[in-house]
Amino acid sequence: MALPLEGIRILDPSQVWAGPTCTKILGDLGADVIKVESARRMDIARGDARAAPGGMGFYPENDPGPDPWNREGKYADRNRSKRSICLDLTHPRGVDAFKRIAAHCDVVVENYRQGVMDRFGLGYNDLKKVRPDIIMLTMASQGATGPEAAYGSFGVTLEQTAGVASVTGYLGGDPSTSGVLFPDPLVSVVSVGFILAALRQRRQTGEGVYIDLSQREMTTSILGDMVMDYTMNDRAWEPIGNRHRTFAPQGIYQCRGSDVWIAISVETDRDWAAFAQTMGRPELIDDPRYATVIGRREHHDELDSLITAWTSVRDAFITMSTLQAAGVPAGVVEKGEDLVSDPQLVARGFWEYTGHTPAETRPYLSRPFKFSKTPGFTRFPAPLLGADTAAVLRDIAGMSDAEIAELDGLGVTEDDPLTFAP
Repeated sequence: MALPLEGIRILDPSQVWAGPTCTKILGDLGADVIKVESARRMDIARGDARAAPGGMGFYPENDPGPDPWNREGKYADRNRSKRSICLDLTHPRGVDAFKRIAAHCDVVVENYRQGVMDRFGLGYNDLKKVRPDIIMLTMASQGATGPEAAYGSFGVTLEQTAGVASVTGYLGGDPSTSGVLFPDPLVSVVSVGFILAALRQRRQTGEGVYIDLSQREMTTSILGDMVMDYTMNDRAWEPIGNRHRTFAPQGIYQCRGSDVWIAISVETDRDWAAFAQTMGRPELIDDPRYATVIGRREHHDELDSLITAWTSVRDAFITMSTLQAAGVPAGVVEKGEDLVSDPQLVARGFWEYTGHTPAETRPYLSRPFKFSKTPGFTRFPAPLLGADTAAVLRDIAGMSDAEIAELDGLGVTEDDPLTFAP
């Protein structure tokens, strides 16, 4: 059965996390995604080209091998279902080749600093000249306009400037990151929807679309209730650790074993009654200190001690199942080794196994959704650097073998970062 996005072609010079994950999902759904890098500047998710054992990167069996840029785990996860070409965009012939490919593409996705593609001569206005109905999504840190448009960022800085870090961490403590730097995965998933909306608009109007996505604004948009509380009540939020501003009790509680934890969140009085019964402490239900959510918030420290005394001698997964059966939201704090064998994720086929060789095959994240008829899948592993350059230049850009050989001689399509010479 045909995949939903078969026939759509995407040119993808994006790097690191947000852009590549967005285009990976589109590739899993059938789009022909052409990843653009160069030996001069590979996607930095490929790691250190000269990595030694123990160096930067995640490699199968911790072995970078002779070509570590083709073995790095982060790159392999974020760039499956794509083809790879090498074009040096600092060379005018590389820019020309990019345009000749773009003329046959529906979408371009990039997440450089604002203005980089324009300086290459590959901004939206430039690409419209070769493909008038092209769609271009830029994921600049701060957006395409404003006094900070030229600023760069990574997830760790975006969590600060977007306001997220002001409410993470513990009461009275310093600002803290989320640990996963979630602006990147957040932006990547929502960008898929923006591109699909632009494709639909083009189908209706015949016109191209420029999508100016600000990663900072996307991240700030999840803080609506914090902003509303300030604008309506002049109340500024502070970090509160694992507690909730309304529910009580809520926290992360130690279970039996070393570094084993469970999250429990009690929203209503009914939840509290069920929780107390499950703990074998029915007398707590009518205790005046805990009978209302206000009282439970006031006596949260006492409740945390009572809950920890109960959870600390219990198995985390059994406790989660017991509380869920009673209608109390609870979840084990799972680690990487837990997630790969988690029965819920395994049962839903969340892990997809791929690799260039049987020895390198590993479980990878799939997609957080399932279409009933065309669910999508990892169509092939992440490409080796420049593996498809000649084929794309010949079959899409329409270049002759002589032109391709000339670009190779000029170093425009060089695909070995160890021997690359400008």
